[in-house]
Amino acid sequence: MDLSRFDDKHVRITLTDGCVYEGICMYNSEDYNECEWGKDEDGLQFPGMLIGRSEIASVESLEEREDGPWGKFSEPFGRLEAETLYAWGAVLVDEILFCEEPELVIRMLRCMKHAAILDHGRLIPEKEEHLKLLRKLCQTTDDPEVGKMAEEIIAKWPASEA
Repeated sequence: MDLSRFDDKHVRITLTDGCVYEGICMYNSEDYNECEWGKDEDGLQFPGMLIGRSEIASVESLEEREDGPWGKFSEPFGRLEAETLYAWGAVLVDEILFCEEPELVIRMLRCMKHAAILDHGRLIPEKEEHLKLLRKLCQTTDDPEVGKMAEEIIAKWPASEA
């Protein structure tokens, strides 16, 4: 499989363990991955996450998919955003919230909004750091939708509960 054809594309990747991730990925060569990630194979990278060739069962391009309610993606947010919020931490949330792909920012905000509204009682690691990132996003974004979503999440996550 020629992974380089998925560079900077909307994709759905199924791993050999059955996990499925959707996002916009970059192709990384074997040389780049060995130098930057210590992995001796080429692969596809989402913000903060590298998936090596040996981990990939299949890759489906979503580029030809007609835009639906969540753009080219099948859900408002997915496993990538949820794992970033609940397991991988604020450093990677920061990377997504301030990336150059508006769709990825919106997907991360949808995940955070879902957590703020529906996941009461579920531990959200580094919640105070997430609130700081959201406040920074409100101050720096030029996108009114992004600013509004960030403000709504902040309102649902009072600092006293962080």
